[in-house]
Amino acid sequence: MKVLLVSSKYLPEYSGSGFRAHNLYKRLSRKFNIDYDVVCNSLTNKKNEIYDYDGVKVNKISYPVELEKLSGFKRRFHIILSIIYEFYYSYKFIKKKNIKNYNLIHTFGNSWSVAFLTYYFYLKKKPIIRELVNNMNTPYYPIQFEKFFRKIFQKNNTIMIAISKKLEELCKTHKVKNIWMRPNPINENQFFLIDKIEKLKLRNKLTDFSNDDIILTHIATFITQKNHIFLLDVLKRLPKNYKLYLGGTVENTEHMVNFERVQNKINELGLKSRVTLTRRFIENIDEYIKLCDVFLFPTWNEALGTPILEAQACGVPVVANLMHGSTDYWIKDNKGGFVVEKFDDKLWAEKIKLALNISNETLRENSSKIIKIASAKNIDAEYFKRIEAIT
Repeated sequence: MKVLLVSSKYLPEYSGSGFRAHNLYKRLSRKFNIDYDVVCNSLTNKKNEIYDYDGVKVNKISYPVELEKLSGFKRRFHIILSIIYEFYYSYKFIKKKNIKNYNLIHTFGNSWSVAFLTYYFYLKKKPIIRELVNNMNTPYYPIQFEKFFRKIFQKNNTIMIAISKKLEELCKTHKVKNIWMRPNPINENQFFLIDKIEKLKLRNKLTDFSNDDIILTHIATFITQKNHIFLLDVLKRLPKNYKLYLGGTVENTEHMVNFERVQNKINELGLKSRVTLTRRFIENIDEYIKLCDVFLFPTWNEALGTPILEAQACGVPVVANLMHGSTDYWIKDNKGGFVVEKFDDKLWAEKIKLALNISNETLRENSSKIIKIASAKNIDAEYFKRIEAIT
């Protein structure tokens, strides 16, 4: 079986969806002998290229102009050109590869390449899987052609994957025929419970915090919506033995501006001795989750937020912003942590203290439930079963 995987971003340019798309098909390839090609777009590297990443050949289509720096007529003109550009190179790719060589297409995220190749596979009566990875007002993209794409996903040989209850309800509202609601899979061989001795070993290996400190962790790309900066106000409310680890990628100017804002506020609040701040891709995120006492998730808007599942699988309580159909669905108060209805630093500080009082037995029971639901092993088997059903 051969699949065309199309993603709005792909590694090494980091995005949650691109990262999970890569890991998913590496596993499916190994377990079920599924072959695949990758087409992706990019926001940071403005040129077309073919490159190998972790043994995978990636075909990147990227319009060579930064639209974000343009305005007015010039911006509108280049937007039209960028659409034509993505259509042309997507068509060139599929003609060269020959669509007959593919059993189906699986798309992640939104781009004109995603739209064009979805349409092309529909014309050729090929199965289509679309994975919704962001909160949206409609499951279809581009929104200008919503009525047309609605027809595509009323076919029997299509699947729309919703990674949260909220996205599932959105799909139902828009009359999607085949909906599969499931969380992003987590690697049960990587995210699991450890004992106190192992936790302290990780702390000594990866941080300068003492064994008596209470460690809070938030790891996410330094974009505004991830809300790293809010946690500094929360930390200021807590006793001095509470320490904060903030980490994530910085890939462009916007990310760097946000990183520097966080850095400046740390200095303004006199928190330098209580915060570890890093700007890099953290491959061993499981270890940074396992070493902490509470994992924090102050993101404004997220379709799911896989780290909230990964942390619970490790037996680490989570304190997260309330996002209906997302965090409130996957985090049960006083079991896996707490959801907080507003960005009030005093309220967040109180919830963090409450999270520390959740018993180890409760956290273990919750870990088992999360792993059962979100296990990569179980989800991969279901993936293959559903792929076989539509091909």
